[in-house]
Amino acid sequence: MTQDRRPARVSRRKLLAGAAAAPALTLATPSIAQGTLRGTKLTILAGQWFVPQTNAMLDQLAADLARDSGMEIKVERFAGDELMTKTASVIGSGRGADLAVGVEFDTHLYGARLSDVTDLADEIGRTYGGWMDSARAASVTGGRWKSLPIGQAPAAWNWRTDMFRAAGVERFPDTFAGLLDAAKKLHARGTPIGMTLGKASGDGRSTNYPVLWAFGGKEFEADGRTVAINSPGTLAAVEWYKEIYQYFIPGTTAWLDPDNNQAFLASKISATVNVNTIYLASRAAAATDPARKNIVDNMDHGQWPSGPAGRFACYNVNVWLPFASSPNKAGQREFLKAWYSRTFLPRWTKIGESYFIPQLVGFDTEDVWPADPKLRIFRELNKINRLPGYGGPPTAAAAEAVNKYILVDMFAKACTGQMTPRDAVAWAEKEYAQIVRRRTRT
Repeated sequence: MTQDRRPARVSRRKLLAGAAAAPALTLATPSIAQGTLRGTKLTILAGQWFVPQTNAMLDQLAADLARDSGMEIKVERFAGDELMTKTASVIGSGRGADLAVGVEFDTHLYGARLSDVTDLADEIGRTYGGWMDSARAASVTGGRWKSLPIGQAPAAWNWRTDMFRAAGVERFPDTFAGLLDAAKKLHARGTPIGMTLGKASGDGRSTNYPVLWAFGGKEFEADGRTVAINSPGTLAAVEWYKEIYQYFIPGTTAWLDPDNNQAFLASKISATVNVNTIYLASRAAAATDPARKNIVDNMDHGQWPSGPAGRFACYNVNVWLPFASSPNKAGQREFLKAWYSRTFLPRWTKIGESYFIPQLVGFDTEDVWPADPKLRIFRELNKINRLPGYGGPPTAAAAEAVNKYILVDMFAKACTGQMTPRDAVAWAEKEYAQIVRRRTRT
């Protein structure tokens, strides 16, 4: 499936017909049959996913459902953090939207003001072979599903096979010790690597949490309240980061989400952590852009290395947030049923070529995976995701730590020499403790 293929138009009637043949998730409901949604309104808040066709498919689904149900459906799009601000405004005022695309921690921050969709989650799970643990962690609070996972965006190591080979490294390293050794060799040849150490809402997470966990560090104990960041495992992670940092391209402490992409596309770095969008964009442009063709021909994707405590990853998870304040609960549910139908969700997943992968166990054997051999690794990467706060549960305290970039700053303070590794860990411990105390009081 090519990057520039337009999604096919699928009517609500076809969705209903496809669902009738599926083992579960019946979309035909009395509300539509009786026309009770006609004249109602549904407002959906969304951002811009980086694979354009996935945005187009959301718009088309909304248009088809509007036509067949009689609802007036509007998809409002916001750039960057504007979506988070708008969502918080709706939560605070109880007005302005019925559904929003959020991230996993929004479930735990806003759970009391979100609709209970446990019955829908159970039905979707039966349809697709059950939910993965990362889905439950993202969407269940107080024992109830208060959001529905859209999917997780696996972040791989994007690496230049030609640059690695020129430095004497034939394969992407499988261990953190191997990655450090490769970074030294690549730096010596003028083709350094780069990992985000800036306040990047996406890459700041996907780059840093896997390092912490691989060395045995963690933010909290299993109760989600006891701060556990100050440990030998965390110190080992910081010391490794400080050592490899000297072989990075300069400036990674200021990197935001687009910066590592741009550095890789400009051939300034030989490896970085990213989702599949560097490759997809380059592949789409390769026919007319020789520089992009060179990148496509000479890059591949690698697993996160394994550390003393194992192999981990931390991906952004998007969820549907159904606002409890919505005056159109029936329309809210109809949209969610249409999204998770067998005639939409697998197709939406496949067109993204592993950009966002629904956390559904049965998808491992569904026809949703890219045929391109350079993207096959995402199928395995999909299985190792953990959410911030691990080895405790996702909590509001863990969410606040993410939003304040405490883990990123801990690594950055040590890497840049502002603090010793031990002092940086002690600083982080105080920050986490303050968050827990504040959350406990409220």
